[in-house]
Amino acid sequence: MDRLVATGGRRTAARQAIIDVLIGDDEHLTAEEIAERVQQKMPVVTMSTVYRTLSALEEIGVLEHAHLGHGSAVYHLADAAHQHLYCERCGRVIELPPHKLDAFARMLHRDFGFELERRHFAIGGVCKDCA
Repeated sequence: MDRLVATGGRRTAARQAIIDVLIGDDEHLTAEEIAERVQQKMPVVTMSTVYRTLSALEEIGVLEHAHLGHGSAVYHLADAAHQHLYCERCGRVIELPPHKLDAFARMLHRDFGFELERRHFAIGGVCKDCA
């Protein structure tokens, strides 16, 4: 909240409730799931408030989103960089340290002059339990 206020954002109870959900949960949550959890305590918080707050938090680098499969984007705190492996059968999300993709990123740069943007994508496949 302090970073949001320092960049010109307002301190509101709704924003604090959204931040509390993000801090209190280790899961990757969609905007709708965040809204559901906030609305359990503050029913007046609207989806537009949730989306605006998520956007503001992402803009200042507190939050990141990723696309897992074909569903809605999920949000997580930007405190620990990681990649996502997404099981297309059971929906399991496995966090992968970003250095595990370093050799792949170097190959893309070397062979194609392509800079990999790692934050917003997941690698889809099948987890060991589903295989």
